[in-house]
Amino acid sequence: MPNDNRLQSIIEKRRARSEAKDEKKETKETKKTDKRSYRLDKIKALTAKAYAVAAKRKWLVFLIGIALVAYFVISSGGLGGLGGIVEKVKGFF
Repeated sequence: MPNDNRLQSIIEKRRARSEAKDEKKETKETKKTDKRSYRLDKIKALTAKAYAVAAKRKWLVFLIGIALVAYFVISSGGLGGLGGIVEKVKGFF
């Protein structure tokens, strides 16, 4: 009977080791998936930021273009009968 007890203890030890190994494997897999999802979320956030910056710059280019057109119109003496006002505005530039 002592051999039977010894056999049972060996089987229990192996089962415990196997369970510990499986648990460790599961934690590694969850860490790996968490890291992967974090990286994907980070890439998505950077992409969204890039699109937002591009949209902001697009409107900035439009405003600068309008300002340049207005400046050239004013500096060329355009706008017909508004000569006095145009000369005052040209004094600022």
